[in-house]
Amino acid sequence: MFKKSWFAAALITVLVLSLAACGGGGNNATEPAPADGTEQAPDTANGGNAGNGEGATGGDVSAQAQSLYNANCMACHATDLGGGGNFPSLQKIGAEHSAEEIAGIISNGRGGMPAFKDRLSEDDITVLSQWLAQKK
Repeated sequence: MFKKSWFAAALITVLVLSLAACGGGGNNATEPAPADGTEQAPDTANGGNAGNGEGATGGDVSAQAQSLYNANCMACHATDLGGGGNFPSLQKIGAEHSAEEIAGIISNGRGGMPAFKDRLSEDDITVLSQWLAQKK
């Protein structure tokens, strides 16, 4: 009997932690802000097609976008952007949606995905959506 109770408690704990990692609660005040203070530009260093060449270098923007992804998206969409279960793959999201459409999805949420407009700055959403739009 004790083993069943322990197993049930462990299972519930894992489920609660998994759900919390995918968007519960709106207080993300501990997330680090980009420290470089540079203007964001699309990542053109990796063959991006939407570059205006202004602001930070492509590598800086790519690193910033990767950091934003790791802090806000990876728990649901996986390290390799492959998703899994109810979470869609983002590996080829740029072939399906423009950067503007992706920004709208990030800002307002969609389906089971929470909105991030209150968690991320507009600049962060732009950097992340342009980086994802290059995933074709």
